[in-house]
Amino acid sequence: MVLIFDMDGVLVDNHIWHFEAWVEFGKKHGLVITAEDFSKQFGSTNHQVLVSLFGNVLSEEEIIALGNEKEDIYRQLYLPFIKPVDGLPKFLQNMYDKGIPIALATSAPPENVEFTLNATGLKKYFSVITDSTKVTLGKPDLQVYLLTAAKLGVEPADCIVFEDLVAGIKSATRDGMRVIVVATTYKPEELLMYSNEIIMNFEASKEVGLEAGKSLKQTGNANEKTHNFSPEHYFTIYGTAR
Repeated sequence: MVLIFDMDGVLVDNHIWHFEAWVEFGKKHGLVITAEDFSKQFGSTNHQVLVSLFGNVLSEEEIIALGNEKEDIYRQLYLPFIKPVDGLPKFLQNMYDKGIPIALATSAPPENVEFTLNATGLKKYFSVITDSTKVTLGKPDLQVYLLTAAKLGVEPADCIVFEDLVAGIKSATRDGMRVIVVATTYKPEELLMYSNEIIMNFEASKEVGLEAGKSLKQTGNANEKTHNFSPEHYFTIYGTAR
């Protein structure tokens, strides 16, 4: 069993900061970008977003430059406020200590990945990182999660994915992965039609009365161990955990 994390909206609750960055970017280029426009594109690559905004008139060099401009705005806006989602550092440390492989799968550019992991101090936990330089299609395409699973050397069915976006939920479940949704970008009631496993953050659940990591069990002989991670025993799961 391996754990795969989306970045935006899962490691950090940054939805509003990306929106503000696109609004500022739009002002500089004579574009009005609404919350509805942004929601439709969130989770897509910058290449996909910029083509939707400007049409197929931009060169690859122009797309790269414009994408870098928008992300520079985002990082400047968000730097004074960036922090991990509640409970995440402790949860990652616990999983890391148990030997659970942890990966990051995101359509964000590598500069944002470095910015996020360095600013939050979470970089050491991720043995595999897939970013926008490795994929050509954003979610709900399956590409980013399939590639990450392949890097880890596991089948999709062996992956538990933490996601916040509907597009990401659709992507991972189509891959046959189990998805736990973090309700940062959407309210839990808005997500129940897409998943019955929803958490508010990564704080250990007081309701189920189990300390962090207690549901990680090792079985087999001394030379072989299997991790059985049961999220419903760690978190408060909204809906009916399977």
